[in-house]
Amino acid sequence: MKKWIALALLVGGVYYAFFRPRCGRPDTLECPAAELEEGVGLQLRAAEECPNSGYLCDETRSFQLARFPLDKGYLRVRVALPDFLDKQTAREVRAAVIEGIEAWDGHPFPLIVDVSAIPLRIPDVEVVWTEGLYNAALGLSTYSTRENGKRLKYSSDGIAVVVPAEFTLGPRFLARMEQTGMHEMGHALGLKHSDGVADIMYPRLREDMLAPRLSSRDLHTVEALYSIPNGARIQ
Repeated sequence: MKKWIALALLVGGVYYAFFRPRCGRPDTLECPAAELEEGVGLQLRAAEECPNSGYLCDETRSFQLARFPLDKGYLRVRVALPDFLDKQTAREVRAAVIEGIEAWDGHPFPLIVDVSAIPLRIPDVEVVWTEGLYNAALGLSTYSTRENGKRLKYSSDGIAVVVPAEFTLGPRFLARMEQTGMHEMGHALGLKHSDGVADIMYPRLREDMLAPRLSSRDLHTVEALYSIPNGARIQ
């Protein structure tokens, strides 16, 4: 009996530390209404949802809205150092990417950026570094979804950031790293590409953007994304 009690306490402790809902605390989001996280099976009309949703919709086809559940409360982002760079350069590059990621702090989630050598918590989003991608992109962010009743389980597969084998460290390159971190974190949150060149989610790098920032349209779109029931289909 004692062994079963100990096992139950252990399982409960693991759940409490890693898997329990984290909303509703002073430093997290308020817990959302249940219907906002139970959109699977719900059909919404694009004519009603899309006109006031920034670039959220691709109006040529229907799609299922997919994003982190708001009852997570906050997001933990893990950003280790790129281990193929010298330490000083690696710190500067990482700091630029973190600055880009933190532009999304509070939109909608509070963000905790973990730079510890040995992480003690499982991250919601993890940055990995590479010297190149198969499609010559500057970064990549992918996610996975799984329907569970009316809820959509959404998880980030990570953010890849490219640091080319040859580069000149300076303001222009660091702005590129910041812009990449900002863009890929937008994808991790569930945003698609924008058709507006002024938006951070525009699919091409802005070489002239030395002080990257989110546009009002970026902010409007992510607000719309998180105000529609998760898992709903827009058509």
